[in-house]
Amino acid sequence: MKFKLFAAVILASLALFSFSACEQEQPEPVSSQTSSESSLQEETMVTITIPASYFEGKTEEEVKAIAEKQGVTSVTQNADGSYCYEMTATAHRRLINEMRITLTESISEIPDGTSYPSVKSASISDDLSTLTLKVDAEAYQKGNDRAIVRAVWPSVCAYYYFNNENPDEKSLTVTVLNAEDDSQVEQFVWPEKDSTSQETESAEATSSADDE
Repeated sequence: MKFKLFAAVILASLALFSFSACEQEQPEPVSSQTSSESSLQEETMVTITIPASYFEGKTEEEVKAIAEKQGVTSVTQNADGSYCYEMTATAHRRLINEMRITLTESISEIPDGTSYPSVKSASISDDLSTLTLKVDAEAYQKGNDRAIVRAVWPSVCAYYYFNNENPDEKSLTVTVLNAEDDSQVEQFVWPEKDSTSQETESAEATSSADDE
């Protein structure tokens, strides 16, 4: 489930991006075309790096073919298996906008009564910082549907990578509400810090205090 939502988001986003790009490829008068080419040459280029894990199962040729068809100017595989994409700033803005829209729609479609039976609706805030779930409270508390965040988070991280942001510096607040009366069932932050991480941070803080 981890990569399925991500794949759907990326493919749908790139499909929308491709459609938008094609709309701009209609024949133009020579003077306008020359002006457009000049603007393209002057436009700032954006470089983004996507981890290899998000292309699991794809060959380098397949990754490059998909990206280049969608308007990415160049694709380079790095030594660690990650991919470096280069595109114009305009193309980049269009792509991440479509990604945000598609991500939002994909999350709203997750509750299907099968994968997460207690979840009645799911939505994410515009800034991608808060995931709100409305659930059958009794069924939610007896089940394991809070795992829905594990399906959502990789897709949110993908957006951050494409937007040149570091997912390690981000988190997702999950607010779970009772679908009957909107009362709060629980709220937690993802990724959750495990006890080992907390102990390490505590030890580092103590060490720093001792040094002072």
